[in-house]
Amino acid sequence: MIKIKMTKYLILFLTIIFTSCKGQTQKTNEKEEVKDPIAIIQENEKKATEKRSENIGELISIISFKVKTDNKKDYEDGFIPWASIENAKQDLPNLYEGDEIVIKENSVKVIIDYPLTNQYEFTITSNDGFSRKQLLSEINLHYFKLYEEEEKSATVKTIPIDKRTTMYNRNQTNGKYGIWGHDIADLVLSAIEVYKTSTGQIILILGIES
Repeated sequence: MIKIKMTKYLILFLTIIFTSCKGQTQKTNEKEEVKDPIAIIQENEKKATEKRSENIGELISIISFKVKTDNKKDYEDGFIPWASIENAKQDLPNLYEGDEIVIKENSVKVIIDYPLTNQYEFTITSNDGFSRKQLLSEINLHYFKLYEEEEKSATVKTIPIDKRTTMYNRNQTNGKYGIWGHDIADLVLSAIEVYKTSTGQIILILGIES
């Protein structure tokens, strides 16, 4: 009888220790894995605003984008101070001075870094320089391309809007560019900063807002 009781107490003691350790491990792992998605977006937004372009080259011009509208209630001067990325084709006919050649050079490199963890770059060429319409069309095309590449390469997929519960913003995905915080529908182009490097290359930095 004594041996049986001793065995029971030993089993009980080991069970308590194992259960306790297991519970502690789960809590530790949960603390390490759980990240506040809103805090992540706020941190990324802060990093985006703090990015500097001084090392790119000389800032030679800033190209503004605005779209004519009949909505004088919200826009007294009759212009929306940005152009849509998602619906660029709809904005093109009403783009202010859309046909004006704003860059005379024949080749430019465009850098897209918002809302991306890893920036996306592309180069466009034109014998006649570039107008606002041309630039907006190319930017629209490449944004859709990079969002598609992100979704294909990510194992953490975008949560559909109607399935988002804790927040409305797009969740961060882990694809080629690490897109965070915003769907294409959130993004608008308000300006482009034009830089010239020491070698004469023209680089465009986009003023994307959300």
